[in-house]
Amino acid sequence: MKTKLMENRCKFWVPKKSRFCANSPLQNSLFCGNHTPRTNNQWIPCPIDPSHSVLQENLGSHLRRCPLVKQVQSLSTQPFYQKGVNAGKEDEQEEPETGIPTSGFDIVTSEMKRNAVYSLNISEFFEMIGKIESVHAQICNDIKDSYKIPEACGVWIKGEVDRNVPFQEKHVAQQASMLGNLEEFGVLERIDGKENCELVERAENSNGVPAVVEFGAGRGYLTQMLADCYGIRRVFLVERKAYKLKADRSLRQKESLILERLRIDIEDLNLNAVESLQRLPYIAIGKHLCGPATGKLLYLHFHNDCYN
Repeated sequence: MKTKLMENRCKFWVPKKSRFCANSPLQNSLFCGNHTPRTNNQWIPCPIDPSHSVLQENLGSHLRRCPLVKQVQSLSTQPFYQKGVNAGKEDEQEEPETGIPTSGFDIVTSEMKRNAVYSLNISEFFEMIGKIESVHAQICNDIKDSYKIPEACGVWIKGEVDRNVPFQEKHVAQQASMLGNLEEFGVLERIDGKENCELVERAENSNGVPAVVEFGAGRGYLTQMLADCYGIRRVFLVERKAYKLKADRSLRQKESLILERLRIDIEDLNLNAVESLQRLPYIAIGKHLCGPATGKLLYLHFHNDCYN
């Protein structure tokens, strides 16, 4: 029986697992759809989700059943969805004959930036890297390491948390240090017991911070620690991908906490249009934001009023 099952498996050898792929092969093929030999000119990035590719001849049918179709359709009806709002815009270009700047700006999407990088030759690519390193040296030369573990995060540091919550010492130390630095800057304030409620009430009626927006939230465990240790009452998790084992379930068990997860790319998020966040002071945090996401977040910061 076991031999027969092995015969029905894809014949692609997976070195890291020291076994053949466990998927079933395609009809009249030794390999599954993921490992079927392909030529680059046959496969193109999916227009809806460029993270995966599709055979050009199957593009029409794929677009009707791509997993992200319904998500995109649902997202487009949301008031906070604005395609490319934080993508950045091209500089004004002068008309070659008149020298007069053209009117308006063109949105530069992540896909356009990615294609521009891929189109560079080797010398142009290294020239771009040199420019990035030069700018980084000019504006980041005074950044110092700051590792601070606040007393408020003692429960997490000691591992005295819900056993259903994944605990990895490395990540806990990183998250605690981020919150420790926020506390050092005066952004977070630890007030225990009944005074926690007073902190929120004061925040809602003053310039305090009763809400947190986490960009690139992933599973949301940075916010989980923040909610456990600082009594935050409102949480907005911004993440474009779907994850299993999220902190959401644990966070929703807190009766005093209001949680909202926004599954959207930062590039398309008009934070001013999130109804439940309007007129509410908040802080924005993020861990492991990749380069493109950081750029989008900076654009959102400088070109919107939501941080006032």
